[in-house]
This record gives sequence, C-alpha cells and structure tokens, in this order.
Amino acid sequence: MKRATLVGIALLFLFTASTNAMAQAGAVSKHTKSALGFSLYECSQCLGIGVNLTTPYFLSGRFAVRLSANHAFLEGAPVDETENKMRTYTAFKLGLIGVGGYWNELIRLYGEGGVIRILPQDRLSAKKGWGTYGHFGFEFFMSEDSPVCYFIELGTIGSGVRAEKLLYNPFYANGFTTSVGLRAHL
Repeated sequence: MKRATLVGIALLFLFTASTNAMAQAGAVSKHTKSALGFSLYECSQCLGIGVNLTTPYFLSGRFAVRLSANHAFLEGAPVDETENKMRTYTAFKLGLIGVGGYWNELIRLYGEGGVIRILPQDRLSAKKGWGTYGHFGFEFFMSEDSPVCYFIELGTIGSGVRAEKLLYNPFYANGFTTSVGLRAHL
C-alpha cells in the first residue's frame, strides 16, 4: 500500500513538473476550444460506439467538462433459452477533465472522471443504473495547427449493474474500459 502511494505521488510530481516546464517554455496548447468526438468503445465484453462533446477548457486551459453517450452491444443467452442473442444499452457520462501535461504540441495527456447513467434495453434488464468512471487519455494531434486528433482512453467503470434477464445475471457496464476515436476541436 505504501509503495502504491509513493508511486502515485511520484507520478503526480512528474506530470506537474513537466507541465510547468512546458508552460514556462511557451508550450501551452492551442487546442482549448470546445470539441466534438466519435469513438469505438469496449467494456466488460461489450462493444459499442459513442459520441462526446467537450466544453471549452478553463483555468488556463487545464480543465474542461465532457458529456458522452455510448451505445453498447452485449451478447448473451436469455433466461430459459440456450441461444445467444444481442442486447443493447446506452450509457451517458458526465465528467471533469484535467490536463496532465503535453509532449510538445502534438500529444496531450489527460485524466477524466465523473458519473455514468446506464439505460438498458428492456430485454436486458428492467433496472436502470448509476455508477462512476475514470480514465487516462492521450490525444495525438495531426500537426501543431490541426484541430483534429486521434485519442485513446483506458480506465474503469464501477456500476455494479447486472443483466438479470440473461442467463447467470452477468455484470455489464462495469470493469476495465478502452475507447479509441477521433476528435475535432471546433
């Protein structure tokens, strides 16, 4: 436990020091306007697609708010059946982004965390759910002046929701997540 805490503190200092050094060198990102993105999403053996909208960055370009909507597909056998069928759910996320640093003007590191609302298809579950999420992200810009970037996000969702209308009541929208996509800063 002590080792994990020390590693976390060391990483925090590393990101803070590199960001401060780049800010003093004049490497403040030009990509602080609002953004619209499209993503491919994976969580708990569910695949999906999503869209996201980011507010303009504030507090010296260090923070922003993001609203995301993901529509995911879960395959499973309904109760009292043996053949797998595809079911869907929609997840809405509202979170706060904190910029962790920049690697020149082409790569931005950030963290995001917030709340998630899960709305399942009636054939998946009768219960809607709430949860929390967090992830680290990397934006890769095409050039210094390009408003378009690719992004990769890795993180977790903690919701505890179950698909009670599927055999064995599996968890969904819970656990490790990955997301990749394209974002345009408007």
